[in-house]
Amino acid sequence: MPDYRAWIEVDLGAIRHNLKRLSKWAAPARFMAVVKSDAYGHGMEAVAKVAVAEGAWGLAVVNIDEGLRLRSAGLTCPVLIVGPIFAHELAAALQAELSLPVYSHEGLRELAEAANSLGKSARVHVKFDTGLGRLALPYDQAPEFLTLVRDTPGLQIEGLYSHLADAEGLDQRYTLQQFTRFQEVQQVAAELGIQPEIAHLSASAASMLLQPARLDAVRLGIAMYGLWPADETRLLLLSRGKNLFQELNLHFQSGLTPQLDDLLQPALTYKTRIAQLKCVPADSSIGYGCTFVTQRPTTLAVLPVGYYEGYDRHLSNCGEVLVRGRRARVLGRVCMNVITVDVTDIAGVALDDEVVLLGRQGSQQVSAEEWARRIGTINYEVVTRLPAHLPRVYL
Repeated sequence: MPDYRAWIEVDLGAIRHNLKRLSKWAAPARFMAVVKSDAYGHGMEAVAKVAVAEGAWGLAVVNIDEGLRLRSAGLTCPVLIVGPIFAHELAAALQAELSLPVYSHEGLRELAEAANSLGKSARVHVKFDTGLGRLALPYDQAPEFLTLVRDTPGLQIEGLYSHLADAEGLDQRYTLQQFTRFQEVQQVAAELGIQPEIAHLSASAASMLLQPARLDAVRLGIAMYGLWPADETRLLLLSRGKNLFQELNLHFQSGLTPQLDDLLQPALTYKTRIAQLKCVPADSSIGYGCTFVTQRPTTLAVLPVGYYEGYDRHLSNCGEVLVRGRRARVLGRVCMNVITVDVTDIAGVALDDEVVLLGRQGSQQVSAEEWARRIGTINYEVVTRLPAHLPRVYL
């Protein structure tokens, strides 16, 4: 056990497994590994190196700082910034040969000026909004805008892309509409003589569910880390060739079946250790606000983590952790740096024992999806909000 009070273990073998399965699934399309937001909390440099070793065409990051970090780590493959980029960042991005998104007339003009002043050629991915309503140019402006990009000196059109709004959902009609709109953009590009190296539309969910929308490359994000984009994605995969209504009934009766469990393996485990053990009598109040009162003599384990360490305050009085392979409930409010759990019924508990806050211990698991249900969010937020100051240990 590492000499940390709290730490995150990242199983790079699980990420390799996920990439092998997903890239085989998406073939012959290539894949771009989405390592933005510090690889969804898993640690960007280590994950990026694994992804490249597994054959990634390139890497996707959210901003220039992440792109420069990857270059400093020695990664020379295409690195695409998928978030907004500002004029004052362009010079450094061009010097580092990052691939840049073009999504507005103003941005195109600023990029052309920066490339010209540096004598650099800019690799760009032109982004169109096909229905997400976010950072991109409306798809029906493709003829005018692509002509302008094509005719702007100093630009190399490396990619053409869009992003889907509801690819993980049960109703795929809107996704198919977006796909059709993107095909129209591709047709315009072809008529203008534009031949980008890759056209990409599908992230994790669409890469699993919509074979025609895989195009030249898919962007693998959440699934690469062993997490499902949504329960609906898993259910749609499970029900292929079956009666979806019957599968829904089975889902609500017994939860999702384990038939697809081996497809994705969660890579992240969040751990801490017991800082104190103490026994309190019945009728003892626990924590701020006295929100929990013991109903029996209780053995408490005090853990050195709280909401500063990413243990969400909404897990007060309802979260569970794993101690010696058994579940222990959080008692009282989650504090800034401490939580208290009930270990009364767990034999052999000792000071300094390893505790799993998120992940697997023995046959038990506290999943990101379980956290998400308890605090009213999604698994994406659970892992990406784990603080960067927590040590990452790579297995």
